[in-house]
Amino acid sequence: MRMLSRFGPAAAAVIGLWSAILPGALSAADRAELIEDAADARIRAVEVELSVTGKLHPEPAAEKALKLAVEARFEYSERRRPAEGREAQALRSVRHYQEARASIQAGQQLSNVELRNPLRLIVARGEPEGVELFSPSGPLTYAELELLHVAGDSLALLALLPEGAVEPEESWTVRSWSLPLLTGIEAVEKGTVTCKLETLRSQSARIDFSGEVNGATLGAAAAVRVNGHLVYDREQKLVTHMELTQSEQRSIGAVSPGLDVVAKAKLTRLVIERPVRLTDTDLANVPLEPNAASRLLLFDPPGWNLRLYHDRRWHVFQQTSEAALLRLLDKGGLIAQCNIKKLPDAGPGKHTSEEQFREDIAQTLGKSFEQFVQSETLKLKEGLYVHRVVAVGAVERRNSKDEIETSPLQWIYYLVANPEGRQASFVFTLDPQQAEKLDGADLAMVTGIEFLLPRAKPTPTANRRKGK
Repeated sequence: MRMLSRFGPAAAAVIGLWSAILPGALSAADRAELIEDAADARIRAVEVELSVTGKLHPEPAAEKALKLAVEARFEYSERRRPAEGREAQALRSVRHYQEARASIQAGQQLSNVELRNPLRLIVARGEPEGVELFSPSGPLTYAELELLHVAGDSLALLALLPEGAVEPEESWTVRSWSLPLLTGIEAVEKGTVTCKLETLRSQSARIDFSGEVNGATLGAAAAVRVNGHLVYDREQKLVTHMELTQSEQRSIGAVSPGLDVVAKAKLTRLVIERPVRLTDTDLANVPLEPNAASRLLLFDPPGWNLRLYHDRRWHVFQQTSEAALLRLLDKGGLIAQCNIKKLPDAGPGKHTSEEQFREDIAQTLGKSFEQFVQSETLKLKEGLYVHRVVAVGAVERRNSKDEIETSPLQWIYYLVANPEGRQASFVFTLDPQQAEKLDGADLAMVTGIEFLLPRAKPTPTANRRKGK
């Protein structure tokens, strides 16, 4: 519009015609502040629809790629909380999820994830590595935590708003600290996201954004491209709508498969005039800072009738009906892996003997086994039998030059049983040089195990019995 000014009366006629067609439009000379005040205590209703399509790469070979399709929906109330820091840490909110579910198809495998009812109260916090989520009501599962981390998070989108007044067609670069929040790239190496005030009207503004960010997520190299737009309501001083397309290419990592996917998210927000949740009374005793317990994750595999808790550095890599593999990642580096296995019951007051346990270990390790360096029975808590065995040895692997190399390894085995003879085993595998970094994470996981009573199978409803 500014370019028309040099054409005199003709320009005035064009501007007059444009104003008649779009009566809400403002001239380019007008500037506006487009912000959301952190002290704004209004409660927002948020709805998010998310779809992801593309390929998942469990192995390097292209022919092993699996088709990936995700459909997810979220509905929650959200209230901003006072800032407790600068930059990312100035973003805080409390949410109550009415709905949080996803359907995931990877190849021929279909799974569904849903947030459990007791944990629908969630605190969201901006951190340098991205958005941190926890429930004050108890530990989330690994799957629930993954479910809640979505492209276009309603707290992260606030970082797209300009710091000062802007005019139509003006552009600005998103602050570097917000890139992990917006893209999910935990360790950003380089990248830029640029915003532009596309349209400014008396009641609303449209901001377009696009950019590319490179770095690492869960220790794996990742590249994200993002583009979309948001609508800001100038009367309510609120972002009311956002549409986002985010493509990601991620290499195969120690705890995650490779990805080549495109995510499309659509978000709407509005102020709840008569809120029934997240009132001052509701939030009076809600902690905004996580403690050691709320940062734990719950491992509760279906059909095992046992559960335990582990810190968030452990990532569930594989899981079957009787075994699971978790890997410990710290600052992008693999520290150890843990194999958990459900063992046959030994009978009341019994368990696998220590001699048999050691024989089984030596047989399992085969030619990799060299010697046992420790064997002890631990008194961790009343009624829990724990026998710990440490073995050392070496394995042969081919390096990048296809040469055989010998690598030393350490295995820490735990046999755990309760008075009823229910049993489970843990095997922690690591390079001996990483033993110091393990720092008791093995013992912390084993100590938290609980053997549960067998759970009753769901009773079919009347409609199901009738075939409806």
